[in-house]
Order: sequence, then structure tokens, then C-alpha cells
Amino acid sequence: MKALAVCITSLMLCGPAAATLPLVGESKLRVLFWDIYTARLYAPQGQFTGISPPLTLSLTYHRSIDSADLVKATKEQWQRLDYQDPDSQAWLEQVASCFPDVSDGDNLSFTLAPNNRAEIEFNGELRCALPPSKGNSQFLAIWLSEQSAYPRLTNRLIAKGE
Repeated sequence: MKALAVCITSLMLCGPAAATLPLVGESKLRVLFWDIYTARLYAPQGQFTGISPPLTLSLTYHRSIDSADLVKATKEQWQRLDYQDPDSQAWLEQVASCFPDVSDGDNLSFTLAPNNRAEIEFNGELRCALPPSKGNSQFLAIWLSEQSAYPRLTNRLIAKGE
């Protein structure tokens, strides 16, 4: 049986990293006929004011995806956003081992802390603590940037409607 974090309400995150941040918005990523994940963004006062700490992005998966595919998808999105510099590539190589294989119901959360450090949690358990890096905020840009691949998802996450 999986160790699942217990959520008290849908307004709080299922892990210790950002348990006090209120929900800003949420949206489901659907590709063709398949639900991929439900994304939730948490920030102070439930307001998105830009990709600056503290922020938590929580992804609850609706299908199985192996870790290599998560890393590949991150790299593809970074190529779209033109994050091709050596520092960005080094960050991605560093965190590749942080991404687990996920299954339906699993939760992967990424928290950007006030000192620009980051944490990755898997089902409420700390998986990786990352040092300060621009890669930490670039990772969140996949979902929160105006140039994201899924603008409707981004708008719902940052509470701008559709």
C-alpha cells in the first residue's frame, strides 16, 4: 500500500513543505482523451504575483509515467522556453534522479522556498532538497510562464480564468 499524505482540505497542500500556503488555482492537463495530471498552485494569500518564492506546484497524476519520460518532458518544455544554457542543463541533470516513476493517484510537488532553494516531494515525503539555482524558477516556468505550452492551464493555475 502506498504511503499517501493526508489532506485536511483542498486548500492545503499534501506535504510539509508548503502546508500553510493557500490555493491560488488548479487545472487538469488533458491530452487528446487522456487525463495526465491535476495541477494546483499555492502561494501566499492565495495570490500569484510572479515566479518568486514561496510557491508550490502540486501535480496529482492520473496515469503512469516513468521518470525518464518526466525528465524528457521537462527538457522539451525548456527547449520551447529557450532555456538551453549550460547552467540550465546542469540543473536538469542534477534533478533527474529526483523524479520518480509515477502512477495514477501519485502526487509530485515542487516548492520554491524564500531563499530560492527548492524541494521536491513525492506523496508527501521529501525526495530532494535543491540548492539555490535559476533552474528552480525555470522549472516552474513550464506551468507559470506566459509562454507555457498550455496557456489555459496556466491561466487557471494563476487564477486569471480562461
